[in-house]
Amino acid sequence: MKFFITVLLSLIWCLPIFAQSQVNNAKADTQKYLLEYDPAVLRIKGNSLPIGILAISGKGQKSQTKGFLNGADDWSKYEIEVDSGNYSNGKIKIKGSGKGYKKGDSLTVNVYTKKSFLFFSSKGNWLFSQKIPYNYETKINILTTGNFSKAPGDHVQFGVRKYFDNKMFIDKWAPVKKNLKDFTFLFNGVHISKSKDDLEINKDPTKIKNDKIQLIALFAKNTAITDTLNFLLNYVANYQCNIQSSGTGYGLNVTADIYHDSIINAQLLKIKIQNDATQKTYNYWINTNGGSIDISSKGADGSDGINGMDGFAGTTGAPGTVSADVETTTNGDGTTTTTTNLVTGPGGDGSNGQDGGNGQDGDTGGNGGNITVIYSPAVKPFLNLIKAISIPGKGGSGGRAGRGGMGGSGGSGNPNGNAGLNGQDGRSGSDGADGRIGNVTFTMTNP
Repeated sequence: MKFFITVLLSLIWCLPIFAQSQVNNAKADTQKYLLEYDPAVLRIKGNSLPIGILAISGKGQKSQTKGFLNGADDWSKYEIEVDSGNYSNGKIKIKGSGKGYKKGDSLTVNVYTKKSFLFFSSKGNWLFSQKIPYNYETKINILTTGNFSKAPGDHVQFGVRKYFDNKMFIDKWAPVKKNLKDFTFLFNGVHISKSKDDLEINKDPTKIKNDKIQLIALFAKNTAITDTLNFLLNYVANYQCNIQSSGTGYGLNVTADIYHDSIINAQLLKIKIQNDATQKTYNYWINTNGGSIDISSKGADGSDGINGMDGFAGTTGAPGTVSADVETTTNGDGTTTTTTNLVTGPGGDGSNGQDGGNGQDGDTGGNGGNITVIYSPAVKPFLNLIKAISIPGKGGSGGRAGRGGMGGSGGSGNPNGNAGLNGQDGRSGSDGADGRIGNVTFTMTNP
């Protein structure tokens, strides 16, 4: 131990001489340094950028760090500082603010020698600094998944491709709230779906101008970078207009006419459906070449009957009472003997179980609504494309009968008490009747 302390004191005494020697060598050394990085990795926030240090001596001899440059130099000889990121094991994790547009901006890397003494290390002499430019976005394109349906109410899967100054790109697809936060969108005839967070074509064709859908995407950090998606609707779809009430089905008045759309050069079947009770209107434009519509008015299903309550079980009979019987006898020698006997009385009878409750009858289903279709003579060849059906509600199921409670067991005794009788099960409720079908009529207007 004494020897170790002596050596340690000698090292500490010699340390200034060693440090001075390194500084003098550094001044005399004409070694140059260059930091290189992987050009295949985008230099944007969140990415890990592999780097390497190339050292060139005054005599032209080169040495490189391990890792990205596949050299022999160990990274332990360098101390790395990054102003907008973190360094670890030959890579820089790029932080960045993530807010500004990065054109012309860069992160700075400072490289130092590393001092090591026993188990401690510290930053030594500064060697060099180098700026690494960020990649920045130059263009965007709106993407779609190939062929998609082009009718009101349809959903369109879409995304945005970001191009960078080095010709690389990144694709981001909906859902919008999760993956497309970097963009602002303007809409014409479409909107972001609340249910799927993708692009949804407006359901009402009367709200769409000239059969044209338009989506404009703007890059939020630089709104001069933009792209526009345009396409025409074709109205080829198998539409479903299913309207259900909370009682009797709603009465629906349907009008149908034919219109030639010169923009898409197609015969469109124009359907207007009005709910008599709510006065709500539904519009559908249907391409007669491949489209159709199903219209239904459904009554509400009857409510199920409430189940009967199970009867409570009877209570257990009380146990028989225990008493002491003391008997004294006189022995032949004139002494007496006393004997105590325990006597158990009869147990009490258990009480009867409660009867189960009756199940409630199910309610009757609501009647299907009446549907009236008024069509022009030009629609007659296309009536097969319009299907209308009145759907009655189903009757509710009867409630389950309640089970009778079990009789209480007899109390223990001499003899045991009698068990109570089980309660009777209740009666199951009857199923409700189905509703009736409403009237469906087709009437052609006068020419």
